[in-house]
Amino acid sequence: MSKLITWQEFEEMDGATRREALAEIGKMVGETAVFQHTTDLLSYHNQLAWLIHLLQTGYTQLQSSSHASEWQLQTVTALLMDVLIFQYLDSAPADSASAPPELIAALQAIVPIEAEALNRYLAHLAGYTQYQWEREHLAEHPPQNMAALMIEFLAFAYQEEGVAYGRSHLIRPLLPTYLVERRTGQLTPRQDLGDLMRSGRPIPKPPASFHPLVPDSDSLQRFLAKLLNYDPVRPYAAAALFTLLPTWLRFLQVRQLLTEAEAGAALDDLAQLRADLQSYFANLPGDVGVETAVANWLNR
Repeated sequence: MSKLITWQEFEEMDGATRREALAEIGKMVGETAVFQHTTDLLSYHNQLAWLIHLLQTGYTQLQSSSHASEWQLQTVTALLMDVLIFQYLDSAPADSASAPPELIAALQAIVPIEAEALNRYLAHLAGYTQYQWEREHLAEHPPQNMAALMIEFLAFAYQEEGVAYGRSHLIRPLLPTYLVERRTGQLTPRQDLGDLMRSGRPIPKPPASFHPLVPDSDSLQRFLAKLLNYDPVRPYAAAALFTLLPTWLRFLQVRQLLTEAEAGAALDDLAQLRADLQSYFANLPGDVGVETAVANWLNR
């Protein structure tokens, strides 16, 4: 069983020790908790080169294993390709809209790709391509539309708020998952069977959120609790999701999907979660920066 590495331990390692530790974790990719924690930690701190090293090792291990699941291989492959693209965008000129040969070659070594399709994706991820969204396009959270909206959010967060791709990418799958779980009732309180039998009627459901793209404190608390208590525990994903919500709300305002009054009401509601989350992250080993980010959540 590989040991979880804290951010403080990672910072104190020299390059050779980092490479050795990440290679060991990559070879143990089947240990989901350790591998997931390490990818989340490196993503949160935007350590893209080291994250690529970890993912490449995990990818090689999964390809050579007869017991690897197709889902896990696809997940690692998709993340590896995205991180290679993030690394390129971090270093590319601001007006660059096409993939260089070296990026195409690196991605082609993983899966076959078309340069034209890659350039369209880069243009979207870099903010050159945007759709004109209406609430009705997104109210039922259709996967294709939400995926496109999240790409545009990553571009906004990077260009307008200085949020690194590695960190914002952590919430790219989480926020749509949360919204779908809320809409389908998976985050509503469960009534005890004994109470139901005694009362003879169900507990009324809490009122629906006023906006299909805006989290509310009640259901988000339950979603974050799953990230922080169920295996694999994902503190960095939970921290990224909560601390980037003000950026998400500003993005929705810029895209005319949310009014200023709605954003203000949402922030006041979500602020109720800060104290409990700050207490939780105060005990996160080896990373005081996460607690600080949660504590400064309202400094907007």
